[in-house]
Amino acid sequence: MAQLENHYVEREGRLSRVAFSDLIALAWMVPGPVGCNVAVQLGHALRGRAGAWVAGIASVLPFFTLMTLFAIFYRTPLVRAASSQILLNHFSVVLATLIAITWFKQMRALVRGKLEWSAAVLGCVALFYARSPAAYVLMLGAAFGTGWIASPVRDSHIVVSLARGDWQVLASLSVFLVLFALPLPHRYELALLWPRLAGAGMTLFGGGFSALPVLKTLFVTPAIGISDNDFTLAFSLSPLSPGPLLNVVPFFGYLVDGWAGALIATLALFVPSGCLVVVAQRHLHQLKANPRFEHGMRILRAVTTAFLAVAVLRIAVRVPLEPVYLLTALFSGICFAKLKLPVYAVYGTVAAACGLWLAHGALH
Repeated sequence: MAQLENHYVEREGRLSRVAFSDLIALAWMVPGPVGCNVAVQLGHALRGRAGAWVAGIASVLPFFTLMTLFAIFYRTPLVRAASSQILLNHFSVVLATLIAITWFKQMRALVRGKLEWSAAVLGCVALFYARSPAAYVLMLGAAFGTGWIASPVRDSHIVVSLARGDWQVLASLSVFLVLFALPLPHRYELALLWPRLAGAGMTLFGGGFSALPVLKTLFVTPAIGISDNDFTLAFSLSPLSPGPLLNVVPFFGYLVDGWAGALIATLALFVPSGCLVVVAQRHLHQLKANPRFEHGMRILRAVTTAFLAVAVLRIAVRVPLEPVYLLTALFSGICFAKLKLPVYAVYGTVAAACGLWLAHGALH
């Protein structure tokens, strides 16, 4: 987003700073990857519908290519042999630390009043015991509804006139969301995976790491066949690839169904949110001007912090409680929070230290 602002606002002056800020605000209001949603809106503002498609493809293509190539390389026996359980545990600790710091920053930015704190705590409890996608949909819907009802402004109404095409888009997204929420027999999980992934994208607020529990519900099942180790490693290495942290989706798609799976998975997750943000952009002023809608979104964003907290917890319980992993957590925390080191430097250092440790053990 900073690169887009620098090029189109400061250098070329195609948009004003206020107009670009409106794009960012709307991207946070709708589900999906924030950076890609801003790019799609920018393309739509500059070149209409064709510009939105070109901007969306341009923002997705780099990480789609890299993560699919990584999935191909990951399938080789050499990488399988090198991915020892000890290394995966250390990478999991680094990932949990990174998510924990992201959670702390979001809590400071999004959770302030008593209602937001209550929503965040109740969201953590609900997610901890949640075992179905329906729980995610109900929790987010209840959060927005609570914020709408509890808004101090009671006499405002949203008046939005939708075109026929907008209604068709919203109806299609609602069908995907229902498919994701409904409990399905195991034999239908693979057949309906991609429509359900599109519905899952409609629940993803608050950044890429918040998607970890949601995507795990879809992909780490006996019918799909992706293991816990595959899933955690993909999320561990996602910050090393350009693009949003949801760049893991083509990796999972390739593991399920090769190149076709990588392409369909990417389209299923990113196209619906792009369509939704374009529809919402036409009615941005009505949405922003309504205090009840904004209050509902505040509570909704507070609840999404629970996805990060539960993601940390679910990773932590899989790692043995040993001093060496606590040392990795301390090292990662200092690197990310204090030294502001890039993610690849931390992963590289941990991988090198783990390799030396394993080599030393093999010699003895």
